[in-house]
Amino acid sequence: MASFSISQLSSPKSAEIHLLPGSNKPIFRRRRSITVRCCERKKSYYELLGVSTDSSSQEIKDAYRKQQKKHHPDIAGEKGHEITIKLNKAYEVLTKEDLRREYDSSIGLMRLGATSSWKGPLRPEAIFVDENACIGCRECVHHAGNTFTMDEAVGTARVKVQYGDDDTQIEISVDSCPVNCIYWVETEELEVLEYLIQPQPKEGYGVFGQGWERPANVFVAAKSFNKQIKRKVENQKRNERPTNKE
Repeated sequence: MASFSISQLSSPKSAEIHLLPGSNKPIFRRRRSITVRCCERKKSYYELLGVSTDSSSQEIKDAYRKQQKKHHPDIAGEKGHEITIKLNKAYEVLTKEDLRREYDSSIGLMRLGATSSWKGPLRPEAIFVDENACIGCRECVHHAGNTFTMDEAVGTARVKVQYGDDDTQIEISVDSCPVNCIYWVETEELEVLEYLIQPQPKEGYGVFGQGWERPANVFVAAKSFNKQIKRKVENQKRNERPTNKE
């Protein structure tokens, strides 16, 4: 944290000169320096609770209870009162989905929310269905029904549980797809791909041109989306950098 000394700003000297009574002999007394901290960054609600931005509601709840025990006025004294108020506000916002989404947007975060869950630990690769190419043949659901499901509303398949079936069944499902719409993707790419492949409201004029649409090429769209997120994060960090006021 950047800091500066008021005494250093008011004079290039760091000591005051005094004369002893009845003497011309000077003595030097060092000035007391006052340190002023400026532009201190306000902690986010996630930082107050000590959780990551992708934490689940249960993780947030557990962290809240832990922090409340630590900072409760009965334990931490009067200084804990203000902290517990902040903790209560953080908990209220982060445990309500609509408030959390609004708060995330205000601090430059975007939680997309993947549509599939995981069975077992995360793996380097995940399974993704390009629903633009899917013809609704149901082959994948037939061979690995714990992994794939049909969205009857739009007539396409999608992954509901990553590795819900054993690897052999999943490989058979992938190989049986007649249009090759099932892909192995890097796990870190999955959330963006599943977000973008969901039908989004289409802009129109009045009752004309409205409806739902997906990007024509979800993989190209994902690359562009990731670049936008990266720029947004960089701008957010740049805006949060402290500046010294003299």
